[in-house]
This record gives sequence, structure tokens and C-alpha cells, in this order.
Amino acid sequence: YGQLEWKPAPRWRLTGGLRSEQREARYRDSDASDFAPRDRMLGGHLAAEFAPAPGRTAYLTLSRGYKAGGFNIGALVPDDRRLFDPEFLRSAELGLRLQRADGRASLDLALFHMRRAELQVSTSAQLDPGNPLSFIFLTDNAASGENQGAELAASFRPTATLRLAATLGLLRTRYIDYRSGARDLDGRDQAHAPRSQYSLTLEYRRPRGLYARADLQGVDAFFYSESHDQRSRPNRLLNLRAGYDGGRWDASLWVRNALDADPAQRGFFFGNEPPDFADKLYVQPGDPRQAGFTFTFDLR
Repeated sequence: YGQLEWKPAPRWRLTGGLRSEQREARYRDSDASDFAPRDRMLGGHLAAEFAPAPGRTAYLTLSRGYKAGGFNIGALVPDDRRLFDPEFLRSAELGLRLQRADGRASLDLALFHMRRAELQVSTSAQLDPGNPLSFIFLTDNAASGENQGAELAASFRPTATLRLAATLGLLRTRYIDYRSGARDLDGRDQAHAPRSQYSLTLEYRRPRGLYARADLQGVDAFFYSESHDQRSRPNRLLNLRAGYDGGRWDASLWVRNALDADPAQRGFFFGNEPPDFADKLYVQPGDPRQAGFTFTFDLR
């Protein structure tokens, strides 16, 4: 790995980096599985940054990244799906950062476009429709994929003790020339890729004494998997905390998921219930509402 930085002018900075990696693994078990994948991967980036004034920065980054390949283990995994290849990513990002001199307000905006080759997907399959014990999880390669979107983050302090913050993410993804068995997923959204996400934060804090914070997070619906077309529902999570900072000690009451929402983390669609073993959606839920008290003391 190596990186160079050059400042051709007072307001400009150019950087470039290059990374080369070889990764090897060896696996052998009592089921006669024996393989030793070896991946050679090359990545790097070029970035240009322009700062016309203090607290104002614009940048453009071009990069190539990678994720090593690997293997799937398990007696039921078919031989032709044991190994999966490395994934490679080419991306371009254009961004702007603004910050007031007094630090009371900031704004970050980024636009990005990504092209993924040999896209790695976490998927599942039921090899025998009448046998739920034949349900397997594995990592596979899609042909390619495309991601593009925008991210926005803003923060504002109307007073010395009050802070407001918000984030917004917009995302559009799709598979390109990807078939999974008899399923043609060309153009469909990628799994676990909601088209929008947001967060809102309201915080009150003094250097020492009472403090309180509320965080609201929202996530749009998303596909659970490449192996089926079931989707989650949009959800919102509200987390609350209030306490007292005594310097060397801190005591707080908190509530996570205060609205007692039921966000789904993963969803599986397969036949598991006799007598006909019809395909059915099974959802792994997130944590329910939780409340607690935390006390810390610094012995130093």
C-alpha cells in the first residue's frame, strides 16, 4: 500500500493511493471438501480537494475497491456453489463540506455513483421443496450491480446548550444481468438497500449538569433477499436518554425503541410447515422497547 499527496496551489490538494493484496485460504473437512482459493486484488484512489475559503471544501474522488472471495461450507451446499469470487467496485463521489467559523453550523453533501462487478450476495435456497431441512444459506456472485444516490448531513447549534442535527440518504440500486436459478433479477433493487433513510437529533447538554437527547431514525422498505421478492415495511425508531453529568460520575435513564416499533432485520421465504410445505415469510425482528438506568464513575 502506498499514498502520495501533492499541493499544486494553496487551495488545492491532490492525493493518490494504490493497494495490492493477495489472499489465500485452505479448507478441508471429513466430507471430502478440499479447496484453497487464492485471490489477487488491486485497488486505489485519486482525489482532488479545493478549499476556496476557510470552512468551505469541495472534492472529487475516483476509487477502485475490492472484497475478497471465499467459500461456503456445509454438507448440503452444491459443489458448483462452494466457491465465490472477489467483488470489485468502481466509484465516483462529488462532495461539498461547509462549516461556520464559530462551529455552530455545518453541512455535508455528497453525490455518488458505484459500479460493482462480480457482486457478492448473501442468499438462501431450499434444495428440496418438501424438505425444510434442505434450506441453506450461502454467499454467491451476481453478475454486476449499480448503486447511486446522495447523502446529506446537517448540524446547527441555536444556543450553546442546544444542538439540532439531521441526515438524509437517498439510494437507487439495481442488479445487472443477474439470474438466480430460474429468477431473472436484471434491474431489480439489491437486497437490504432501502431507497431512503433519515435521522433527526435533538440534544440539550451543559458542560456539567443535566442533559437530554432524542434520536429518531427512519428506514424505507427494502428487499430481504435475492432468493425471493418479499419486502420489509418502512419503520421508525425513537431512542431517548436523559441524565446528569457530575464530572467524575454520570447517571442516565434511557429508552431504546420508545415507540415499540417492530422493525424487521431479515426475512426468509421457504416451505417449513406440513402438510403441503407452502412457501411462507419468516421474519427476524429487531429488539423491542427497552428501558434502563446507567451509572458510571471515573476512579482516576
